[in-house]
Amino acid sequence: MKQPRPLTESGVPPLTRWECFGAVLTSLLAVGVGALGFYASFDAVSLKAVSWGFDDPWVLPVSIDSAIPVFTAANLYLIRMDMALAWVRFVPWALSLITCALNVAAGNSLWAKVAHGAISLLWVGVSEIAAHVYAVRIGAATGRRRRLDKVRWKRWLLSPGPTFVLWRRMNLWEQESYDTVLKLEQERLVYQAKLRGRFGRKWRRKAPVEALLPLRLARNGIPLAETAPDGLAVAGIETAWPFAALPAPAAAGAKPLAPVPAAQATPRRVTATVPTPPAAPASVPAPSPAPAAQSPAPTPAPTPLTEAQVYDMIKDAIQARDIDRFNSGDLTGSAIGRAMGQTAQNGRKVRRRLLSTYAANLLNQTLPDNFTVEDVMTAARP
Repeated sequence: MKQPRPLTESGVPPLTRWECFGAVLTSLLAVGVGALGFYASFDAVSLKAVSWGFDDPWVLPVSIDSAIPVFTAANLYLIRMDMALAWVRFVPWALSLITCALNVAAGNSLWAKVAHGAISLLWVGVSEIAAHVYAVRIGAATGRRRRLDKVRWKRWLLSPGPTFVLWRRMNLWEQESYDTVLKLEQERLVYQAKLRGRFGRKWRRKAPVEALLPLRLARNGIPLAETAPDGLAVAGIETAWPFAALPAPAAAGAKPLAPVPAAQATPRRVTATVPTPPAAPASVPAPSPAPAAQSPAPTPAPTPLTEAQVYDMIKDAIQARDIDRFNSGDLTGSAIGRAMGQTAQNGRKVRRRLLSTYAANLLNQTLPDNFTVEDVMTAARP
């Protein structure tokens, strides 16, 4: 039986020998097509540049057409060295429009203008295809270029409103997998159904703030599997959360672990009969066994805090008017990041977001963009 071909790091099967031959042939033909387009553009624009008063008419087409692959290659090298500039990728497009416009102006009739403009786009098309292939290969190797799954057009047709919300979340929170986003949406619907069954149709008003917080955090890309059990416990719902936590996305180039068969997962217990050693003579005292060195028990790693727990800490500190916890205590940005197993920058973002949630839910106030903890303390005064 023929074995399937191994996958590459991007998950695409490698090219066969004939496919590689076709790719090389296509590349050679593409270079030839681009050269023909460059030659035609050079000839047409040079002749027109003479009537425009250029002393050296060949300088105009050469400088513009040769700058297109130069800036394309410069953009690729910047991407390769992790120094990408957003405006560099638009320079080849602008130069392509300029050379197309010059070729159109070089034509005498309508069809001549169309022919000259189409020929000039051959070189541009070849450069863009080469840039796209190289950029995708760099992104697949470094993990910096991620491609989101497309939402099926049938879902857009049958349910355009919820599909737009789904697509918006995929793009806001960089969720590549369409199946993962569907699972997150199912978790949100199940959580809302549990709150509705507990508090009735007006569950948004009757449910406690801590029970509504997981839904707000889910809008910010935090899975309900991390916050739903605490929210259900606060709401007085004792049912277990039916969904398991989603696996973390694998790093670029990492191979997925193969599942362990059930027969290998549980080792068999083998019993053996050990013969009894002969008794030692009475005159020779038996040596006492040496005390075994006791290794210190490993210290269990602390469990990272969830955002719901951090929110409770922030709420208690504000109600107690304890500003020192935010300045030099356990509620600084770096302390929250360490407690959640994240970076200090993410800790500051979490604290700022939870302070905004506290002000919106309990104080019914919208804080400015540059608010401080003192502003929240002032707004929380009775």
